[in-house]
Amino acid sequence: MSTPTHIFQENGSSRFPLIDNLRSFEEQIRFTLTQMDGTSFWALSLWRAPEGANLRASLPPAENYIQCAGDAAGVTVEVRSVDTFGAAHQCTVGKPATGLPSEPTETIRWDSGRHSTRVFTNEVFTLDEAADLFIAYYRDDRVPAEYTLRELGGV
Repeated sequence: MSTPTHIFQENGSSRFPLIDNLRSFEEQIRFTLTQMDGTSFWALSLWRAPEGANLRASLPPAENYIQCAGDAAGVTVEVRSVDTFGAAHQCTVGKPATGLPSEPTETIRWDSGRHSTRVFTNEVFTLDEAADLFIAYYRDDRVPAEYTLRELGGV
C-alpha cells in the first residue's frame, strides 16, 4: 500500500485519505465518484495533502482542490486555486464549446434536490467524465488544458 497524499471529502463533511489498499488510486477515484446518487452521496472534493502531513493525526483542509456535486443525471465540476499573489479563484469546469447562450440554462441538483446551481450545457458532466477530470487533477493538480474554466464570483 502506498502512502496517501490526497484527501477526499464527501458531502462537504466527512474527510478521509485516498488509499489504494483495494484498488489503485485512479480506480478508487473512479469507483468513489461513480457512486454519487444525489441523495445519500451528492458531492466529492479531492485535494493534495501538504508535504509531510501526518494523515493519521489530522486531515487538513485545502486551498486548492477539485470538487463536484450532482448525481447520475449530471454533475457540475469546480476547481479552486490560489495564485502566486494569494488571490483565490473558484472556477466551473466546462468542455470546449462555441455559441453558448448568455446565461446558464442547465440545472444541477444535489442533496435530494435541496440544493442546485445553474450551469451552461458544456459544464454538465457524466459521472465517468467527472471521474476522468478528478484522475487528471490527482495526477497533475490541475484539469487538462483542453477544458474551459469560468470564474465564479465571491470566492
